[in-house]
Amino acid sequence: MPQQSSPIAGRILKFVLMTVSLGVLGILFGVIGALIGGKVLGSDSVGFGALGLAIGGVIIGYPAGIIIGIISIKKILHQQGSLLLGILGSIIGAVMIMVLAEPLNLNSNTNLLFGVFFLSVPVFCLVGFFLKR
Repeated sequence: MPQQSSPIAGRILKFVLMTVSLGVLGILFGVIGALIGGKVLGSDSVGFGALGLAIGGVIIGYPAGIIIGIISIKKILHQQGSLLLGILGSIIGAVMIMVLAEPLNLNSNTNLLFGVFFLSVPVFCLVGFFLKR
């Protein structure tokens, strides 16, 4: 007799797959934001300005991609959840990491800072999305 997986394992797998898919879509929009931000001052002689705008494009583009992804999940796949709380969760996840970067000493290592940023935004988005009103 085949062994059935538990409903909790299915929920966890669904959450992880949705987090990864939102992260991929967010990275896509983050790269687009970085390219646009880098081109704004790309022809200027100030190299650090273009770098700053590219990083700003990633910081704004990544949560925007997550928000577009959660809207797509809600509208196209007809997934049950709170769209408003999902969008609010992604914004809170992005802002919280930027605010807590200094107190938690995340800004000492850029790999750690962006790793936590890239993980927290889709997780907070999905936690808000699946919260009951």
